[in-house]
Amino acid sequence: MQVSRKFRIFAVPKNIFTSMQSNQELSIIHYQLSISSMGRAELAQKYFPFIQPQSAWLKLKSLLAEDPELQHLAQLKRRTFLPAEVNKIYQRLGQP
Repeated sequence: MQVSRKFRIFAVPKNIFTSMQSNQELSIIHYQLSISSMGRAELAQKYFPFIQPQSAWLKLKSLLAEDPELQHLAQLKRRTFLPAEVNKIYQRLGQP
């Protein structure tokens, strides 16, 4: 029986695993890259899925107003949050 020569084994340096990032760091990086802009009612529905979008937004708005770092987001005139703003909300309030 002959062994196929398609597969070759290469030596892996021992320090390759120390230079790799941990799974937790990689998941955080992936999570931050996957955040996109989101409508305020859409984001509010993620936090309060069992109530109407307008009521969910009012509840989220009151949560934002209570946090000193997020107060300015509650007073925005536009109806969408940028990815950086969504990320900041997730960091302060937790991911829904």
